[in-house]
Parts: sequence; C-alpha cells; structure tokens
Amino acid sequence: MRLLFLLFSLFGATFGYNFLVYCPLFGHSHTKFFATIADSLTDAGHNVTFFTPTIVEKYRNVNYTKSTKDVVHMEPSEKLRAYGEQMVSGDFVRFWTEDSSATEIIPVIELFQNMYNEQAEVMRNNLDFLDDLKRRNFDVIIFESYVFSAYPLMDYLAIKTFIPSLSLTHDVALAQSIGEPAMPSVVSDVCSPFGEKLNIFERAFNAFAAPYIDFVLGYPVHRSFKPPYNVIDIRNLEPEASFVFLNSNPFVDFPRPTLTKTVEIGGISVDLNRLRSEKLDEKWSNILNLRKKTMLVSFGSVMFSKDMPMENKIALAKVMKQFPEVTFIWKYESNDTDSFAKGIENIHFFNWVPQTALLADSRLSAFFTHAGLGSINEVSYLGKPAILCPLFADQMRNAKMLARHNGSIELTKYELADKNQISEAFQKILFDESYAESAEKLAQQLENQPIKPKDLLVKHAEFAARFGRLPGLDPYSRKMSFIEYFLIDVAVLCIVILISLILLFRKLFCVVCSFVIVKQKRKIE
Repeated sequence: MRLLFLLFSLFGATFGYNFLVYCPLFGHSHTKFFATIADSLTDAGHNVTFFTPTIVEKYRNVNYTKSTKDVVHMEPSEKLRAYGEQMVSGDFVRFWTEDSSATEIIPVIELFQNMYNEQAEVMRNNLDFLDDLKRRNFDVIIFESYVFSAYPLMDYLAIKTFIPSLSLTHDVALAQSIGEPAMPSVVSDVCSPFGEKLNIFERAFNAFAAPYIDFVLGYPVHRSFKPPYNVIDIRNLEPEASFVFLNSNPFVDFPRPTLTKTVEIGGISVDLNRLRSEKLDEKWSNILNLRKKTMLVSFGSVMFSKDMPMENKIALAKVMKQFPEVTFIWKYESNDTDSFAKGIENIHFFNWVPQTALLADSRLSAFFTHAGLGSINEVSYLGKPAILCPLFADQMRNAKMLARHNGSIELTKYELADKNQISEAFQKILFDESYAESAEKLAQQLENQPIKPKDLLVKHAEFAARFGRLPGLDPYSRKMSFIEYFLIDVAVLCIVILISLILLFRKLFCVVCSFVIVKQKRKIE
C-alpha cells in the first residue's frame, strides 16, 4: 500500500498542464509580472514555456524567471529593433512637465501598437521557430491583453484556451469587452488622472475617454499565419477568454463590480518571505546606519531623475539639505549632481539601487516614488509610508488609489519646484507617525488576505487548462443594446403607461365632472 501511495504521489507531482506565457521583452515591470506568473505555475508542477521575443535589447540578458527554465527568445527585425530603441530614448522626457492623460498619451499607445504589429511580422517570417513551440502542445496561453500579436500566435499554435492578462490595475476597454460594468461615474480608466470622487467634467472625461481611444486607434488587423490567411476577429474573440488576470488587488484598488471571469492577482510579484530574508551588503547597510531616518528617492526605469527639469532638482536638493537628520538615497542616472547638490552631505546618489531590499529593511523610513504599479505593490506589501509623485500613464490613478489608505501623500509633478510643498510633504511622511501606522495596517491586511494572489492565479489557470473556454461565465449583458442594458426601453414604457394612466384618469375625471354638472343642472331646473 505504501508503494502504491508513493507511486500515485510521484504521478501527481509529475503530471501537469502545458502553459505558454507570451511576453515580448519591451519593459522591465511588464516582463517581471509575466515572469512571476510563469514561475508560479512552474512551482505548482506545470510545464511552462516563457516566450519572450526581444524588442528592447538592454533587457535581453536579465534573468526574469527563477524556476521556469524553458525560456525562449526570438531575435528582432531591424524595424522592431528601431522601435525598441525608440522605447528607450523615446519622447517620455516631456511628461516631466506635460500632461499624459488618456488623450495626450495616444502617440505612445500608437508606438506600442506598431511595435506589436511588427512583432507579429517577425513571427510570421519565422514559422519554423513557431513549429518548435507547437510541438509542446500547449493547453493555455497567457499574454498581456493589449499585445494583440498573441492572437495570430495562438491561432498558429492551435491553442484554444487563452487568458488575457494586464500588468496594470484596470482597463475599461478590456472590462467592457468581457461584459463587465465600467461605471465611469466612480471608476477611472487606467490612464485617467482621477480618483473615485469625480465632478461632472471628470465623469464626462471618464465616460468618453475609452470610446475616443477606440475610435482613434481601434483594434489592429491581424491575419492568420496559415493559409488562407483569414483576418482574426480579435474584437469578437477576446470575450471568449476563460479568465482575465489583473495586476490589481481588491484591498488596495478602488472597489468596483467585477465578474467571476476577472481574477485580481495584484502583488503576485512581491515575495515577502524572500524579501525579508535578503541581506543588504555592507555598503548599503552602512548608509542606512548613518542617521535615524532614511528616505529612498526613485522615479523608476522609464522616467529618469537626470531628465527632471533643473529647477526641480535644485528645489529637491535644497529641501533635503533642510533635513540634516535624514539620509536621502537618490537613484540618479548621471554624474552631473554637482550642478545642483554640491556639498550636500546627506544626499547619496546611485545609478542603481536595490529597491525591494531597501524597502524591506526596517531602517528605511519612507519612499519617494513615481507611483509605478510595481513600486506601489512593493511599498503596500512592505508597509512603508510614501510620497507619490506620478508622472505619466497609469501612475496618476495609482497614486490616488494608494493615497486614500492614508499611508502616503500625493505630490504632483507640477509641485516639484515648490520648496514649501516638498518640505511639508517630507515633514509629514518622516515625522507624522500616523502615516507609518496606516501603511503598516495596509501591509498587515495584504499579508493576511483570505486568498493569496498566487493561489488565485494557479487555481484559475488550472481550471482553464482543464475545462477550456467557459461560455457559462460570458454575461448576456454584453450582447444587449445600449437601450436594453440601461433599461431605457423600460423607462419609456413606464413613462408611456404613466402618461396613459394620467390621460385616462383625466378623461374619467372629466366624464364624472360632466355627469355631476348635468345632474346639478337638472335639479336646479
């Protein structure tokens, strides 16, 4: 009996589904998110291939996966390599001083779409390469929902079950595609610079932003890689997804109605046990020991501190000098710091910082961040008070999302030249203990949430692999007309009935009145 039990145990350990995680290599945080999905499924005993065609060359030698060993790269075309260079040296610098809401960011979205379209062409021209992938007989493909080149790939590899996923918190277009209520009156789109308390103009912006982008850009046209090369109707295919994975966490994000099909796995990239076990080397440890308070300043891997307007650098450095009892670790990508911070001893500049290890260290007091979602998740799980200075894309929404938990302060990029505003924010976040207490309370909630994001991911992915597409989760509401969905026809019917009743009662009243008048006349006569 023991031998049989051992054999069954070994069989259970080796049996697994075949997953393809498709993530073109164009951004650090995006790739990290999907690599974590791949590793989570690998750790659960499944066979996972992480297909990450190169777009941005500088990420090519980064090992994003840990336990997933089947990592497949594909070399870019010259055109795709040019798009990658444009991503790195693109027109992002302007967002230090300009707005980047849903309408202003359209040129960036166009760049992404052109990039993914060219990625599809690269795959079309390397079918022998794809044939090798096809021999793996994948059960499920997981990919970024707006990377539409996944659809011809899925078609060629004959994968029926698919899970579009989002490394951001929320996308109105994706929600509407699967039939989820959008609620623009209280739930902002991913690129809307609003929170949940909206005035009439903000609600109007929310209502029309997604339809406007869809009208301007729409869905790209992709054809099958196989004869007769039919057009793939992505708009109609997308709602057939088994599930949708979002990098959102219900304990952090704005509350909103969701479908069973929507699975929130936000924070999956934050491994608390690993982070807490990490030890900083002597250099970083010595810096943290210099003073009782230490603040980390970092604006991410896309927008660089070196590109910040000089007046902002000067203002930040001067305010930091006003806090001699605080050490500031500033991620700065150049050596021109003497031009604005010469002689300020409590500022330490570095081209690179071990961000998560620093955030996990109890000696770090606060974090000054651009509010990228990766940083938002890390600071939330690790319970650090933060100053949030969003710069572009989803960062404005992220900042408002976290600030409402009272453990952080939002500082707009237009206030970075205002020394009084910066000083006030530093004073509060460093010395008002209520922010640290609120940040720690949120971290405790996330650590003790009823179902861990990793468990949600694995169980739903396995369910999709076993049962395929799930038409039972497809709400009929998405097939209804605007008039039917919002009960306009019911309202019109009610109004017609009400008016009819009013007219009927008026007619009856007139008849009764006429009868009474006639009767009174006869009595008088």
